[in-house]
Amino acid sequence: MSKVIDYYFSITSPWTYMGGGRLIEIAERHGATITYKPVDLGGKIFPISGGLPLPKRPLQRQAYRLA
Repeated sequence: MSKVIDYYFSITSPWTYMGGGRLIEIAERHGATITYKPVDLGGKIFPISGGLPLPKRPLQRQAYRLA
């Protein structure tokens, strides 16, 4: 049975960029392949979950994320 990692990610997320290389290393170490599944958080997920994209949040909430 082949090992597959379904990787749901947002192309605008800094976490995607920072963790991408590590995910590839882990997959290679365990003989797994990665199935990339981009997700549109701003256009699809946030409206139905009640969340707000960072630019639409109050400035105080934006500021603490950038520290």
